[in-house]
Amino acid sequence: MERRAYERLSAQLQARMFYGNIVYTGTVTNLSESGMFVTTRMNFPVDSMFIIVVFQNGQTFKIPVKVSRISKANHHAGAEDTGIGVTLLNPPRDYLDFVGKCKASSASTHR
Repeated sequence: MERRAYERLSAQLQARMFYGNIVYTGTVTNLSESGMFVTTRMNFPVDSMFIIVVFQNGQTFKIPVKVSRISKANHHAGAEDTGIGVTLLNPPRDYLDFVGKCKASSASTHR
């Protein structure tokens, strides 16, 4: 059963997470209008809130997020399986426009 309100799109976008006084790095591997999955070695607490900055071809999106789930790799999984699922809190218009363009592009290539 699908629980997501929006379709997720595959991605490979560099990200910086500003948690406390430390900046962590990660890679956004999928995204939507309301959430994203970020591969990272840092295990953030569930329900923690912070700012994530995503970089895409010269654009920078600064988005407040809340950690909704943690995914830890085991000995059978790869590093790409380690990360966090986040819910976007009031995503900016430019980010929503970017996702809309990605969806339109994806739909036109899959017809």
